[in-house]
Amino acid sequence: MIAPFQPHLAALLGEQLASGTFSRVSLFGGDRYTLRMSTAIECARVLSCAHGGGEHCRCPSCTKFATLSYSDLVIVSQRDHRQRIEAALAAFLHDPNGPWRNRLIQTIRIPLLGFHPILLEEAGSALQNTAARAEGMNNLLYELTAEGVLERNRAEEYVRDLRKTLKDFYSGLPKSTTVSINQVRSIDSWVHQTNISGQLRFVILEGIEQTNVAARNALLKLLEEPPKGVYFFLISEHPSRIMPTILSRSRQYLFPPLSEENRRSFIASYGLTESNYDSLRSFFLTQSGVNIEESRLLVDRLLASLIDGRALDSRTIASITAEIEKMNSCEYVLSILGEAIAKSVLSRRYVAKAVALIDETYAAGLLYNQNQRFTFEALYYRLLEER
Repeated sequence: MIAPFQPHLAALLGEQLASGTFSRVSLFGGDRYTLRMSTAIECARVLSCAHGGGEHCRCPSCTKFATLSYSDLVIVSQRDHRQRIEAALAAFLHDPNGPWRNRLIQTIRIPLLGFHPILLEEAGSALQNTAARAEGMNNLLYELTAEGVLERNRAEEYVRDLRKTLKDFYSGLPKSTTVSINQVRSIDSWVHQTNISGQLRFVILEGIEQTNVAARNALLKLLEEPPKGVYFFLISEHPSRIMPTILSRSRQYLFPPLSEENRRSFIASYGLTESNYDSLRSFFLTQSGVNIEESRLLVDRLLASLIDGRALDSRTIASITAEIEKMNSCEYVLSILGEAIAKSVLSRRYVAKAVALIDETYAAGLLYNQNQRFTFEALYYRLLEER
């Protein structure tokens, strides 16, 4: 699946995997939507396969990786899960008996693996409760895996049940989505335990540049000498923000953005006849219900207010923030608001402050899973104050 979209990296990684020179610690850097997570999972599958990791291998290990039910795989992921899952649900409905059934299960299991039993040893009650919801989701996925040919109405029933369970699961996600010190400690304990199954163990950590000092230092110690039979994959949008000592212990790969042709091909793989999106980001946003045009109109209204220095009335602000929350588009609106301010007639001094405030708001929202409506309203008034 990776080779058609990232051919150069696929060839390089394939050569290293085949020759036995693949690193025990790999860092996959690059923008979102460049298939870094998919590549990490595929590398783990090939490493675990007893038959060389052929694309169509059906050995026990590869079969488990097809639905991410491989027990010695841990993923701590920081990404737009809802958008990707909605796109996968739509593709599954389009062809419930094709390859998208397993790809849907994979897409949902990525956030679920953040509740792997080994990560719950030092977890609090709130995380334990969310883990119980994750178990309910896993049961649905196991049932879907075992299904034979699905009729359309049965596929629709699965989608309804999955969306209902996902809603409960999302509501219980922890406020911090970064790799925590407790998670690193749990992983450290796990990888040093005797592995009775004899399987290779894989740890995929995303967004490690967002972790706190304690977690980074604990991770550094773990990566200094990875235990035998354990592979680490670090995924980052901003490798330059990672501790140099961690960088020095990993083999780095830079994932370039997909070419226009490959982007269209990737979107078409979702079973859609319309693949003319300007980016994969736009595609996933649209699939998850974000109205890109409406979001840009909201930003235009906010920008006009900031340029004039006149506050919108409370009812208008409430309407705008409610629409942002409804579309779950806070991250997208923040990004295009920052871009619009940077290109506006506002002073360079104000632009620098405004962009810093937007970046700060985004980072805090990401770290603490803040309410979108309150977050955006508070930002708007802070931007006015600076004006």
